[in-house]
Amino acid sequence: MAGNTWRQIARLAPATLLALASFGCIDWKRATATPEESVKRYIALVQTRDGAHTAVLVPRVAPSPGSGAAITAVLPSQVLRGGTLQAVLTSATPFTRAVFSVPGNTDHWELTLGAPVTSVTVLLVVSVEMPKTVFTLQLAAGGASNIGPYQQSDLGVIWVGTGELQTNVTWDSPADIDLHLVDPSGKEIYYGARRSNTGGQLDLDSNAACGSDGPRAENIFWGEGVIVPRGEYILRVDNWSSCNAAATNFTVTINVRGQAPKIFTGTVTGTGTGGAAGAGKTIAIFNY
Repeated sequence: MAGNTWRQIARLAPATLLALASFGCIDWKRATATPEESVKRYIALVQTRDGAHTAVLVPRVAPSPGSGAAITAVLPSQVLRGGTLQAVLTSATPFTRAVFSVPGNTDHWELTLGAPVTSVTVLLVVSVEMPKTVFTLQLAAGGASNIGPYQQSDLGVIWVGTGELQTNVTWDSPADIDLHLVDPSGKEIYYGARRSNTGGQLDLDSNAACGSDGPRAENIFWGEGVIVPRGEYILRVDNWSSCNAAATNFTVTINVRGQAPKIFTGTVTGTGTGGAAGAGKTIAIFNY
């Protein structure tokens, strides 16, 4: 369509072009993209790490900062599209509510805790519909009627494959953690066999052999237009090598189109297994 439009303009007589120019200049810098309306295009789900509390989507802009608790949130610099971001929120002042928002959105997430705390670990699932490679996350905390100042962080998005079915693991140390997924045909997808004849593939293998590369994540997915096989899936996580880390906390995310994300957390210790096919601890068995 755009190409045809330019060809039509090129055919206009010079007088016509002059008339257009006289009528008004074209503002080439004008933004053509419409604002993203919902925070769910950026963050699909928020919950505490223990799963005891889940945030509610509030259909109005995030509240203005006031006299509530001033929090500090420890965040990674990169997040995985469709993966889970772990954030530790701390404050010298106890708080019972946390707010999560993205500038320009018309809604926000609110997480209500069972009792006042000065520290809590939360999990935020990065949406598979993420529209940007860098986005701004705002976090604040307080009580039922007020919140404190927002902490604002720009997060880079690791652009991995998504589709009808996506599974991934993220972790918090230099360790080499491996994701293994056995599909209904019995084919195991992992670092040693990255593709299944059913269309599944591993497209991110991080920290291989302790070569730290930044993401600390692995991702397996069936892409757009690929028919995902029906049946039982077995998902495992293997501590291939600790890479001298005393302990590694991991989070596994399962995204099935049309369903809420499923999150599993765990910790591995020890020097590692050096495992190949069949290695790892079973994290989830699910049907598609």
